[in-house]
Amino acid sequence: MALVSEFLGQLTLSYGGVSLLPKFPTVVPVRDFDPARDAARIETAIKTKGVDEQTIIDILTRRSAEQRREVAFEYERIAKKDLSVALKGALSGALEALLLGLMKSPAQYDASELKASMKGLGTDEETLIELVCSRNKEELAEIKKAYREMFKKEVEKDISGDTSGNFAKLLLALVQTKRDEPSNVVDYQKIDDDARVLYEAGVKRKGTDVGSWISIMSQRSIPHLQKVFERYKSYSPYDMKESIRKEVKGDLEKSFLTLVECFENRQLYFANKLYEAMKSKGAKEKVVTRILVSRCEVDLMRIRTEFKRQHKKSLYQTIAEHTKGDYQKALLSLCGGDD
Repeated sequence: MALVSEFLGQLTLSYGGVSLLPKFPTVVPVRDFDPARDAARIETAIKTKGVDEQTIIDILTRRSAEQRREVAFEYERIAKKDLSVALKGALSGALEALLLGLMKSPAQYDASELKASMKGLGTDEETLIELVCSRNKEELAEIKKAYREMFKKEVEKDISGDTSGNFAKLLLALVQTKRDEPSNVVDYQKIDDDARVLYEAGVKRKGTDVGSWISIMSQRSIPHLQKVFERYKSYSPYDMKESIRKEVKGDLEKSFLTLVECFENRQLYFANKLYEAMKSKGAKEKVVTRILVSRCEVDLMRIRTEFKRQHKKSLYQTIAEHTKGDYQKALLSLCGGDD
C-alpha cells in the first residue's frame, strides 16, 4: 500500500502543459454558492455598530479564492466600493492582515508578501527565504507573473537590489525556474555524478564551491535530488543537512536547509515552521497567517497531518492555545478542524 501511495504522490496530472500536483486543501469551494447573498451579508456586517466580525470570518474563510473573487465583484456592484478597502476600514491588526490576504489570489498573496519582505530599510530575510525556497517551479512562475502585474517590476530586479553574494545568486537561480521536470526514467549515473559533485564541492575540499551546489539544487528535479541526497551519504561522512551546516553560514545556510527540507518533505517543513512560530507564549502572527493563508487551498490538510505526527498535538489545539479573539476564530476556520 505504501508503494501505491508513494506512486500516487509522485503522479502529476498533465493539464495544458502544467503539471498539477494533487492538492490537500482545508478550504474548498462551498456548495450552493450565492455571491450576491454573501456580499450583502458582508455589507451588513461592516455597517453593524462595532462590526460583526464573525459573519465576515464565516464567509471569507469558507470560500475558495475563486469564490471570494466573485463575492468581491458583487460587493463592488452593490456597495459601490472595493471590498478590500471596506475591510481595511472596518478591521484592524492580525485579523485585518489575514482577511485582506484571503482577498488576493495565492500567487498575488505570495507576490505581495515577497514585496513586503524587501520594502523599505532592511530586508526580512526569513520571509524571503521561506517564499523563494519552499515554492515549487509552477508556484514560482505564477508568483513572478503576479509580481510583474502588481508592481510593474521584475521580482529578480528587486531580489538582486536587496541581497548580495551567494545568497543573491541562489535566490536568483531559483526564481529563474529552470528546474527539470520529474522524469519516469531514473538516471543512476547522473544521481551518482551529482552526489559526488556536491561532496567534492563542499565537505571534501577546503572552502566551498557554492556555485556547484546552487546549480544542482536549483536545476535538478525534486525526485532526482531526493535520490542524490541518499547517494550523497555513501560519499560523505555527513548527510546533506549536516554538510550545509558545516560549509556555509547565515542566510545562505538557512536557504540551503530550507530547500533540502522542502525537497524531503515540504509539508513537514511548514508544520515545523508553524510549531516554531507558536512555541513561546504568544504567536509569531505574521508567520502563522502567511502559512495558513497561502497553503489552505494547497496542502494544509497534509501540513496538519505532519504537525500531529511530529509534535504529538494537533495544529488546531496549538492555534487555540497561542492565539485569541477573532483572529483565532479565523485561523481555526482556515485550519478546518481538529485531528
